[in-house]
Amino acid sequence: MALGRTVIASRTLLAIDEKGREFEITITVGEPHEISETEWACSASMEGLHGRFPDMRGVDSWQALQLAHQMVGQMLVYFVKDGGRLFTVEERLPVAPEELFPQLAVRS
Repeated sequence: MALGRTVIASRTLLAIDEKGREFEITITVGEPHEISETEWACSASMEGLHGRFPDMRGVDSWQALQLAHQMVGQMLVYFVKDGGRLFTVEERLPVAPEELFPQLAVRS
């Protein structure tokens, strides 16, 4: 999956949707890049579920990266709330979005 920029983090999960369909989701976040003197962008995708998202934009690399990270986490929360389940690929152990994105546990 090409984000157009260097992928700095990725994880693949096994997903089972509300209808029992089993598939893999590969989450990736790209390296933030400057697009103007006052704006940065960061790519993110969830191949197997949503594909590539529009770049998240922020005032600096930190904010753009955090926005991309938060969007992916929230999309996993929506998937689970809609009846989906997440597991590790190898051991098929359950995974909660809050385990991957600890800030979600604080919001709950």
